[in-house]
Amino acid sequence: MDNKEIVEHGLTFNRRRFLSRMSLGLGSVALGSLLVPELFGSSKSDDSTGFIPGMPMFAPKAKRVIYLFQNGAPSQLESFDYKPKLRDMWGQELPASVRQGQKLTGMTSGQASFPLVGSYFDFAQYGESRAWVSSLFPHTAKIVDDICIIKSMHTEAINHDPALTFFQTGSQQGNRPSMGSWLSYGLGSENKNLPAFTVLLSRGGGNGQGVYSKLWSNGFLDSIHQGVQFSKGEDPVLYLNDPAGLNRTDRRK
Repeated sequence: MDNKEIVEHGLTFNRRRFLSRMSLGLGSVALGSLLVPELFGSSKSDDSTGFIPGMPMFAPKAKRVIYLFQNGAPSQLESFDYKPKLRDMWGQELPASVRQGQKLTGMTSGQASFPLVGSYFDFAQYGESRAWVSSLFPHTAKIVDDICIIKSMHTEAINHDPALTFFQTGSQQGNRPSMGSWLSYGLGSENKNLPAFTVLLSRGGGNGQGVYSKLWSNGFLDSIHQGVQFSKGEDPVLYLNDPAGLNRTDRRK
């Protein structure tokens, strides 16, 4: 092939031929990414299992976290936050110094008065820490020195849904990463084929407050940190099992 033919060959190399030749190599690239995935991503400086290369900055001390959220639990005034003064003021009107102009909820907006009500249960001190525990929790009182009770939390949320959202995401507004998503971001997963953040729900009796998927949302984090909800029945996670009537061999075809 002389120089003239080489030039003409280059000029006739159109887009269709270019895309055709490029597509021939995609199969090799895909196969290589499956066999040796480390070649197609940024290398990590350590052997951590985080999803983000080089993250987290500090090696996590925990491998996994089990977080229990008891929606609809007893009030802190009936459990571990002893308020003897509240019992002394039982029946008196709520002082303006306590309310401080706070808006009323929809459930209380029609009330003409707001009388104080103390705990209906007795309190006593237990353990070396001398922690106050309600008579509702006699077994918890026996191990009170082995648990941590935090009574310094504060929130402006007075309705259930904003309070739930704040507790799980740190904000009363939606579209923020949940606690589980941040844990997934920081700890990663021991298996890249399985979710790092899973959600288990339990249904109690009565008309309890609803728990919605925004409470395990990934927010502005990558969708890989979204919580995967386990369901009841034969398929706890959808689309993992083979459909009825279709075996694994046929599905792979």
